[in-house]
Amino acid sequence: MKNRLECSVTTCLHNSNNLCDLPSIKVEGPGARCSSQTCCESFEERSQRSSNSVSGYSSPSPETSIDCKAHNCVYNDNCKCEAECVCVGCCCQDATSKSGTECCTFQEG
Repeated sequence: MKNRLECSVTTCLHNSNNLCDLPSIKVEGPGARCSSQTCCESFEERSQRSSNSVSGYSSPSPETSIDCKAHNCVYNDNCKCEAECVCVGCCCQDATSKSGTECCTFQEG
């Protein structure tokens, strides 16, 4: 299943106009009880050097497969996200590591 993915983490190398250029991402947070306890495991910081270059992956797309380890999320079905639309964002101002990201769509179930 592919999910509609919106990403507001502009410091990520894979973010292009709020779309991800990876064919799939991984969301971590096996014991998460709220979105701030999740993170995008696929985050890679955009460095000054790479800020104007392409990451080398596919073209950005609104549809991305999501491997989800947030076992307490209502959308997690056997480690696959079943939410139609997923938003990945920052839990701090400018994320510099995956711990600064979160799955804003997470809902405890």
